[in-house]
Amino acid sequence: MPTVQLIRVSVNDAFTADPSLFDKLREGATKAGIVNQSFGFGVEEPTQLYWILHFDQGFEPTESVWPTNEYGDFTEGLMGISTEVAKTLLPFESFSVETIKAPLTDITIFTLKDGAKIEEFKSVIDPFRAGFASEVPTSWAVNSFNDREVFLFVGWDSVETHAEFNGTPEFLKYKTDMSEFMAAPPKMRHVKLADHLTSPIRNHSSF
Repeated sequence: MPTVQLIRVSVNDAFTADPSLFDKLREGATKAGIVNQSFGFGVEEPTQLYWILHFDQGFEPTESVWPTNEYGDFTEGLMGISTEVAKTLLPFESFSVETIKAPLTDITIFTLKDGAKIEEFKSVIDPFRAGFASEVPTSWAVNSFNDREVFLFVGWDSVETHAEFNGTPEFLKYKTDMSEFMAAPPKMRHVKLADHLTSPIRNHSSF
């Protein structure tokens, strides 16, 4: 069961002035054994930095050790580039890396109402995902910190492609079926992600 940590950072002026502060955090995570990472900014909210860490090297988040002597305190480092930080642990049954390699990643957060069961949610979302075209990858998981939250990752070619899909009868039926489980409307974020191993941090205005 692959575990992914999603960290959302509302970047501050210190980050804007010196993006290498985030480079240092990524390097520290690599030293801690988290080799595969992705990061990028929200399309609709360009001050929101999304950092995805993949625990796929044979150890779990609770077993990772941050190299404090070399890279300082992790929490202090995060707070130094942010006005707000939100962390989520997502244990996926299976995770398609194509969702984050796509030109655009849609991250949707569903908040389930009290009494709604994950099994019931699964009975709606899995057939819906199966109906996607083969070139549209998807993955979903329940937030380990809050079992009322479900995160769905979808890889798209563009915002326009996603918008076109949202006008189809298939999506409208899914939206209706899903609404009975929801405590609130889903929160959707489009993010352009880059791979840590091949992409340096860029000024967020260039994303």
